[in-house]
Amino acid sequence: MKKNIAIVVPHRGVGDILFHYQFFLSIYKFHKKKLILYAPHSSKANLIFKRNKIFKKIILTDLKRPNIFLYLIKIIKLTLKLSKYKYEKIYYTGYNRWHRVSFFLLSFFSSFKIFYFKKTDYYIIDHLENFLKKLSIDYKQNNDLTINTNVTKKFKNKCNLYKKPWAFLSIDTAQNQIIIPSKFLRLILKKLNKKYRTVFVNTSIANKKNIDLLNNEKIVPTYENNILEINYIMKSSKIFIGNDSGPGNLSSLLKQKSIIFLSKNTKGEIVKFPFRGKRRYFKIENIKNNIGQILNFI
Repeated sequence: MKKNIAIVVPHRGVGDILFHYQFFLSIYKFHKKKLILYAPHSSKANLIFKRNKIFKKIILTDLKRPNIFLYLIKIIKLTLKLSKYKYEKIYYTGYNRWHRVSFFLLSFFSSFKIFYFKKTDYYIIDHLENFLKKLSIDYKQNNDLTINTNVTKKFKNKCNLYKKPWAFLSIDTAQNQIIIPSKFLRLILKKLNKKYRTVFVNTSIANKKNIDLLNNEKIVPTYENNILEINYIMKSSKIFIGNDSGPGNLSSLLKQKSIIFLSKNTKGEIVKFPFRGKRRYFKIENIKNNIGQILNFI
């Protein structure tokens, strides 16, 4: 049986998995072998990397820190899931103890090499680059990743009913670390309404009341759309406005212009991720002073 190259990524977010892509690409090119990727469900890795040539298989699994009473059960479950394949090498980008215990148990059933390092860098991207340097693997700076927009014909036909040009506005983050004040959100929306005929507004189902408060007939909410459908809408829009979040990171793969709001409550790693269009960054804490520049850029 041929042995595989596997990468285990415990980081949960869409942005986190995108930040890993150059790491994945570097290992793929080093081994000249397709990869098995293990990632959390919340990363959406199976959709983001769907049909990507560098992956043999993408397996979503529960990698969250377990409750103390479920510690042993989760260790055994992860070990059993990993044991379904034979490995030549496993690259683990985290440092969680219970994951390392699972790898240790796995070593009793099969022989493989595992690599992991304690994270000492502030940014994930820096940690991954240093990870590869320690192994004398070239870190590939080029990013050939394209945004996956493989949606159904039915969804495309539905979207065709909305008048163009489109704008995409993402108004919050998963943990609400960045909130655009309503006064300035209305000013941004007013400018978007003047320039664009349809404004798609992205938020979570839990925060959908925030869209209702905007009370605007040009608004089309996206909280019921999956990530591929949101990708399709973003790619078809002329501008993206949003936060340091999953959609914001995905927008880096587009060629449109974009505005990204940063905050002292987030790392702001998005600024280290290469973007392809015309982009401006603004601190949400300074939005009052920068609203003129924001509206002019729109």
